[in-house]
Amino acid sequence: MQLLNGLNPAQQQAVTSSSRVIQCLAGAGSGKTTVLTRRIANLNTNHRIGTSNMLALTFTRLAGMEMKERVMKLVGEQEGKKLFCNTFHAFAAMVLKEWGHKLGIEKNFTIYDQQDREAILQRIIQDQNIRTTLKKVFDRFVTCTDVSIEKARFPEECRALIEYGYRLRQNNAIDIDRMINLVNMLWRSHTEALQYYRRMYTHVFVDEFQDSSDDQMEMIRLLDPEYLFVVGDDFQAIYGWRGARVQYIIDFPKAYPGCEVIKLEDNYRSTDLIVSAANALIAHNTKQTQKRLIAHKSGVQIDMITLHDPKDEAAYIATEIEKGVTKGMNYKSFAILGRTNGLINTIQSFLEKTGIPVQRIGNSDDVFKLNHIKNMLAWMELLINPKDSMALKRSLRYPKHYATDLQIQELEMEALANESSLLTVVEARSSFIPGFRLFEEDLTKVRYQINQNEAYRASEWMRILNDALGIGAGHRANGLVNREQDVERAISYMESWERTKETLGEDRTVSGFLKWLKYRDLQEKLTEEKKAVKLMTIHASKGLEFDSVFIAGLNQGVFPSKRTSDFDEERRLMYVAITRARERLSLSSVEFMPDWNGELQPAYPSQFLRESLDVDSHLYNGSLLLDEGEIPF
Repeated sequence: MQLLNGLNPAQQQAVTSSSRVIQCLAGAGSGKTTVLTRRIANLNTNHRIGTSNMLALTFTRLAGMEMKERVMKLVGEQEGKKLFCNTFHAFAAMVLKEWGHKLGIEKNFTIYDQQDREAILQRIIQDQNIRTTLKKVFDRFVTCTDVSIEKARFPEECRALIEYGYRLRQNNAIDIDRMINLVNMLWRSHTEALQYYRRMYTHVFVDEFQDSSDDQMEMIRLLDPEYLFVVGDDFQAIYGWRGARVQYIIDFPKAYPGCEVIKLEDNYRSTDLIVSAANALIAHNTKQTQKRLIAHKSGVQIDMITLHDPKDEAAYIATEIEKGVTKGMNYKSFAILGRTNGLINTIQSFLEKTGIPVQRIGNSDDVFKLNHIKNMLAWMELLINPKDSMALKRSLRYPKHYATDLQIQELEMEALANESSLLTVVEARSSFIPGFRLFEEDLTKVRYQINQNEAYRASEWMRILNDALGIGAGHRANGLVNREQDVERAISYMESWERTKETLGEDRTVSGFLKWLKYRDLQEKLTEEKKAVKLMTIHASKGLEFDSVFIAGLNQGVFPSKRTSDFDEERRLMYVAITRARERLSLSSVEFMPDWNGELQPAYPSQFLRESLDVDSHLYNGSLLLDEGEIPF
């Protein structure tokens, strides 16, 4: 059978097992994506299970895209396109689009992210003179499952949250961090919706199961599929701060008695010395599953070095990269990982000064985070969902000042008093307020252009907005070349996204794009491949791999972080960092670090350096020597 070619016995078992519930514990670099995609293909090809009856839930959109592309190659484009292979949030968005009307949510809903939530809650606190702080309301938002129960203990915070819920409904919007919970609520209160998905998805696959949250786990339990296949690695559980619970993967056999447990321990990514360091490190955690990576290739020693201060550390990394390039390596073969963005900023600044090309994986270079691009996106949101007051308020300020801040405040008060949308109030006042009349004319003009051109893609809408509202002409008239380029860059990215969605047979409409923008992954920036050194936090590196990896800032209090309450998770984060490296790994720390005043203070090596150290195997090459007494605990 071709689908089993090149697989080891454990992988073959994971692909062909007929067990109804399977837990696949897949170590780093053990080929879990290969196993997942071939299992799907095996069920389709040899057991005649339609891909439309399979639901593959992933932690990142990038992983889902890669999996679906592989499945299409294995079972054919037509059958592969029927597979839903995407994130929990993307699945929730699809369910709410189809069944949200049962909860009073219209199909054209807007998704609000944390930034939107903050702006609305801040306004609620001010408008209603609520005696609390934004942080306290956020704390309640994260932990509160039932406002009515907590109302007595936290009256002011719950008052703000109740009003927030009301404004979401008024704007036909949903909070991104409540999407999965809304689906669970829908399924609990409307069993016909749950039965619809139970009949549809007989086979459910969950990737990166170690990152499952309470809401995600409840979704899986409610679906209760005939066949469940979960794959993950508790050694790589690094999202506890975001609500993930590693215990779900550790205790899975207790929750599903009689399930089959398959371990993938063969690592095909990293060298024997890198694998040995990872095994030695993670052995210091106790509450975890029992497995150990097995390497299949030899390699060079791991570099471990202590520098004087962060500037020397950056200089050392730059020198090592240039050495590698002179030996024929490409800049894109290198990745630099750090525990914090501040650490990465220091190294990035130094590399740029020395002329080394860099690509930062993060929000800092995100064209869709630029204010003028966000303003154009607000027009798109408003055109899709006229009830979205957040989008309308942005649109009233760009590209012209159609309304003053005072006028917008008055609009909001009138809309709240009349329980109507903000746009309804604007339209009612447009006959006697010139700015509102001009706004309505521009909105009508854009709608006309969209209909005339039969435009249904985000890139087409962006071009129409740029021309119809005079945005591009304004940029050219004022010599704003950078802003012109930003618009073109945004359009180019949209077109790339649309091509990908078309290839995968997925929704490529404007509405689909706007929702994707809210739950996309930082890693998707890597689709814009550049011949440059990659810089990112360790969290952003999850699921990626590179020929040569530098882990910088390995000092106690930095990594592990002095702010952590979970040293096991910090250690798992270090494990993730180590296992990103294929061929070479460099670990660096400093003797002195600047304090808040810029003064250099003594620093100590991270305990993780000693924990991954195996003196007998001579893993390391470098200047760092440690013993128990050197690391303060």
